[in-house]
Amino acid sequence: MKRWQFNKRSSTLADMSMNRVLLYELILKGALVGVIAGICGATYRYLILESEHWRWHMMDGISYEQMLIWLGIMVVFAFVVDRLLKWAPLSGGSGIPQIEGEMLGLFDMKPYRTLISKMIGGVITGFAGFSVGREGPAVQIGGSAGKIVSYWMYSGLREQRILTSAGAGAGLAAAFSAPVSGAMFVFEEVHKSFYPYLVVPTFVATLISNYITVSIFGLDPALGFTVTTGMPLDYFPVLLLVGVVMGLCGVFFCRMIFLFKHLFDAVQVSRFFKLVTTFVVVALIGFDSQLLLGGGNDLVAHLAFESHGVWLLLGIVIGKILLTTFCYGSGAQGGIFLPMLVIGAASGAFCESLFASLSLISGDFTAQFVICAMGGMLAAAMRTPILAILLVLEMTNSFSNIYAIGTVTIVAYLVAELLKEPPIYDSLLQAMTGQSNLESVQTFFQTKVPVVATYIDIPLQDLQLPDGTLIVSIRRNGTYIVPLGDVRLESGDELQVSCERGKLKEAKLYFQSVHY
Repeated sequence: MKRWQFNKRSSTLADMSMNRVLLYELILKGALVGVIAGICGATYRYLILESEHWRWHMMDGISYEQMLIWLGIMVVFAFVVDRLLKWAPLSGGSGIPQIEGEMLGLFDMKPYRTLISKMIGGVITGFAGFSVGREGPAVQIGGSAGKIVSYWMYSGLREQRILTSAGAGAGLAAAFSAPVSGAMFVFEEVHKSFYPYLVVPTFVATLISNYITVSIFGLDPALGFTVTTGMPLDYFPVLLLVGVVMGLCGVFFCRMIFLFKHLFDAVQVSRFFKLVTTFVVVALIGFDSQLLLGGGNDLVAHLAFESHGVWLLLGIVIGKILLTTFCYGSGAQGGIFLPMLVIGAASGAFCESLFASLSLISGDFTAQFVICAMGGMLAAAMRTPILAILLVLEMTNSFSNIYAIGTVTIVAYLVAELLKEPPIYDSLLQAMTGQSNLESVQTFFQTKVPVVATYIDIPLQDLQLPDGTLIVSIRRNGTYIVPLGDVRLESGDELQVSCERGKLKEAKLYFQSVHY
């Protein structure tokens, strides 16, 4: 019993500075999170893949009588999904905004219900053919697993959030077989910050989750192909054009997401009726062609290594955007991460086909354009360029194209920034919470006072800290100091700092300022 009491005390904010015992405990807890999130994530990934294969087999050559039976099944599926959403309201949609809201204290999801609802609902929508991905749900499933572990360990709030976010990274690692990207997702997208007690358990969790995943699915890249030939250096101007196209495509996708969300919200009917409509529309599209149905994991390799006409590729891009945003607008379980990659892949293949027809390029570089455009799409929509580059490289093991992927990704990111389109998951979180501005929400980061810092030997009360910034704790030579007004900082002090989310960059720059 005393052990659990120590755990609760050790997870307070002051003790988070450099408590070695806490770090070792977090490593062990992160490993447990990785095991559970890895098993749940890999199971979910397997069920999604199998359900999509079953759908392809069942709808291939379907008769009119079987169509009616299938439509009846869609109504039953809509009813089950509606009940699941009522039982676990935070299980709808992607799952990534919910995890981000959990980290900001805006949500308090029930992890057991959320995990069960997300897995069952996600498999149902995958089986039905919704153009949604498994990655966002895998993130929330992993986050739920992390929160469950924090319950088991009687963790305090701070440690609970660390384990939840570590589980989220482990879930993404399981979905994509990409452990580094899973960790980077936590740092760049969820926390927008790095500190040791987040970094270490998160990497432990993602690596263990990935080990479990590759033990089941093998060591092949998640998308099933590798591009070993690099893009010629003289194609640099063409890559700039692709980056611009992907920036525009990402912005268009984000705006279509909210267009359909507003349309669904404006229709004054029950959620069940909206779900039935969505399931039936997806089924009717599938009766004609299943090309646009499902997350599209297999479609990426198909686009990368088979030639298609310009108009067909443009149709895939537009069709996938419309179907994905329509399905997501219904509120059913399912993410947009993988569909964004598929839209990027189709856009890259379209650019390659168009440029080749205009004699701007020679040779067959479709696969290279596909992977570059995927990175650009993610960066434009999510505004996480580092994650976008790493994820594409890990999913395809195509490190010989890092310069090309980086070029397209950065240009697409800049285009979206110039158009002032907010990151998609931040916007979705705002829509869920009803808060017009999440930048004022408080967050924390850890820093160390440099040897030649400009603010050394100045009383705390006289420091010109950015608005909304507060030094919460000071640790000096192993001893904690209460941050009173007359306390002066010294080089080597380890600080816990609270600041507004929108002022995070400004606050970090302040504490990194030094004399030259």
